[in-house]
Amino acid sequence: MAEFADRYDVGSLEATERRLSDLDLVRRLIRVYMMRHKPLVLVVAVLIVAKMAATLAGPYIYKVAIDFFIRETPTAGGRWLADLMESLAAALSGSPQPGVGAVLAVAASMYVLVALTLWAVTSLQTYYIDKLGQTIIADIRSDFFRHLEDLSQRFFEHGNTGRLVSRVTNDAEALKKLMSTGVIGLAADCVLAVAIVATMFLLDLQLTLIALMIAPLLMVVSRVFQGVIRRAWRVARLRVASLTAKVQDLMYGAKVTKALTQERRSLREFDAVNEQNMRAQIHAETVSVAFNVTVTVLSALTTALIWFIGGQQVLAARHTLGDLVAFSQYATTFFTPIQNISLFYGEIQSALAGAERIFNVLDVEPEVTETPDAVDLDEVKGLVEFRDVSFSYVKGQPVLRGISFRAHPGKYLAIFGPTGAGKSSVINLIGRFYDPDEGVVTIDGVDLRRIRLASIRRHVAIVLQEPYLFSGTIRYNLKFGRPEASDEEMVRISKLVGVHDAIMRLERGYDTEMEERGTNLSYGQRQLICLARALIADSKILVIDEATSSVDPYTESLIQNALRREMEDRTVIVVTHRVSTVRDADRIIVLDGGRIRDIGSHEELVKRNELYRELCSMQLVSVPERAGGD
Repeated sequence: MAEFADRYDVGSLEATERRLSDLDLVRRLIRVYMMRHKPLVLVVAVLIVAKMAATLAGPYIYKVAIDFFIRETPTAGGRWLADLMESLAAALSGSPQPGVGAVLAVAASMYVLVALTLWAVTSLQTYYIDKLGQTIIADIRSDFFRHLEDLSQRFFEHGNTGRLVSRVTNDAEALKKLMSTGVIGLAADCVLAVAIVATMFLLDLQLTLIALMIAPLLMVVSRVFQGVIRRAWRVARLRVASLTAKVQDLMYGAKVTKALTQERRSLREFDAVNEQNMRAQIHAETVSVAFNVTVTVLSALTTALIWFIGGQQVLAARHTLGDLVAFSQYATTFFTPIQNISLFYGEIQSALAGAERIFNVLDVEPEVTETPDAVDLDEVKGLVEFRDVSFSYVKGQPVLRGISFRAHPGKYLAIFGPTGAGKSSVINLIGRFYDPDEGVVTIDGVDLRRIRLASIRRHVAIVLQEPYLFSGTIRYNLKFGRPEASDEEMVRISKLVGVHDAIMRLERGYDTEMEERGTNLSYGQRQLICLARALIADSKILVIDEATSSVDPYTESLIQNALRREMEDRTVIVVTHRVSTVRDADRIIVLDGGRIRDIGSHEELVKRNELYRELCSMQLVSVPERAGGD
C-alpha cells in the first residue's frame, strides 16, 4: 500500500517542515471556528475595550494628582479631572474649599475604583476568553472525530492510533492556548498597545519614539528566533506523539512482552523514546526562554532610557513630573503586551504546530464517498451480487480477480479458502469500506456506489474476526446497533448464540461494566457477544468473518443452529477457513489466489475439488475416496 503512504499514513504527516503558514492557520481558525460563536466573540470584544479604558485611566489619575495637587504644576489637559476631584472632595468634606489631603483621598479612591474595575474586567475577559477557547477546541475535537468516522478504511490501516490520539488530546490542548493567549490574547494586546501609543504621543512625541524603538528591535530578534523556535516546537510535538504511540503499543502488548520475557527490551525502547521527547522539550523550552530573556532586557534598557531623557525634561521644566510618571506607567504597560507576545511566542508556535497536525488529518479526503444522487434502500430483500469484480489495495497487485457470485435471501453462503485467498476483501467490498477497481457489487440489483453509506451499513451487519467491545455495560454493547431493541429480544438472541448463561454468571448480569478491551470475558465469549450484537441489529444481510474461531465445537454447533433459525429472513454470508463452519452451508465458494475455484455444497466439493479436499484433510475432516480411486 506504499502508493497511499503520503495520503493516508499518519506517520507520513509527521514531517518537520511546515506545509501551512502561521497566517493561513490563524485565518482558518478564525474563519471556520471562532466565527461560529459570534455572540461570545462580541462579549470578549466589549471586555477588551473596557479593559483598555480602565488601563488608560489609572496613570492619568496619577498625572493629575501629582501635577495639580502635589507639585502644583497644572496643565490644561487635566483641568476637567482636577475640577471633578475638587468637587467630590468638597461634597464629601462639606467644605467649599477642601484641603489637599481631602482631594488626594478622592484621587486615591478613584484610583482604587479604577483598579477594582480593571480587576473585574480582566477576570471576566479571562473567563470568556477561556470559555471561547474551550468551545472552539470542543468544536475542533468534534469535527476531528466526525471526520475520522467519514474517512475510508484504508486510512485506519495506515494510521497509527497513538498518533491520532495525540492529535485529538495533546495537540488540541496546545491549540486551546493559541485560541486564548494566542489569537484572542494577541488581539487584546494589540488593541491595548495601539491605545497606549496614541496616549503616549499626546504626552510626549520624543519619549514615544524612544519607547517605540523596541518594536523594530523585537522584529529583528523575532525574525532570528522564529525559525528556530518553530522547528523546535514542531519536533517537540512529534516526540510527544511518538511517546503516546509507544506507551499505547507497550500497554496493549504487555502480555506478549511478559510471555516472551522481553520486559527489559521494552523498557529500553520506552526509555529511548522518552529521552528523545525530553531532549526535544528541553530544546524547545531553551530557545523560547532565550527569546523571552532577550525581549525582557530590551524592555528594561528602553525603560531606563525613558527615565534618563524624561528626567532631564522635567528638570528643564519642559514637562511636568506627572507627565513623566504617567508616561513611564504607560510605557511599562505598553511593554507588557509586547512581552506577553514574546513570552507566549513559543507556546503559540507549539500550538500552531499542533493546529497544522490536526488540519492535516481534517484535510484528508475520504476515498469512499457518496454520489450526489445516492439513494436509501427501503424494502430490502437482501440479494447480494458480485459481477466480475476485481480489487487491489495497491495498484498492480490485485487481491480479487473477476469475482462473480450471488448470495440469496434465506440462504447460508460460505466463502472458504486458505489465508491470503482474498476472503476479507470480499467483506470489505460488501460493507463498502472500499470500492472495486472493476466490476459491480450490488444489493437487490442496486450498485453500492449509488446507495447512501448509512443505508448500506443499516442493512448490512458485519461480525469481524477480532471481537471489539466498547466501554460500557454488556447491555450497551449488545444493543449498540439498535438501541431501541427490547430486553426480551436481547435475552432471546443471547440465549440463541449461547452466551446468556455466561453473562448471568457475572455479578451484575447484563449491567456488568466491560473492563478495558472486554478482559472480564473470555475471547470466545466476546466473539459471541459481537455475533449477538449483529443479530440484534436486525439487518437483512449478515456477514460473519471468522467470528467463531475461538469457540468450542459444541458452542459452534449452537451458533450454526442459531444462524439457521435467523436466516429465514436474512442473507447470511460466512467467511472462514474452517471446514467445520462451512460444511452445513447451502453453498460454499472456494476462493484461492483471489479467484473463485469452485462453488457447491460440501459433498459436491469433496468429490470434485482437490483444494477443498486437501483443506479438509489438513483439518482432520474425513473425506471419501475420490471417484475412480478403487
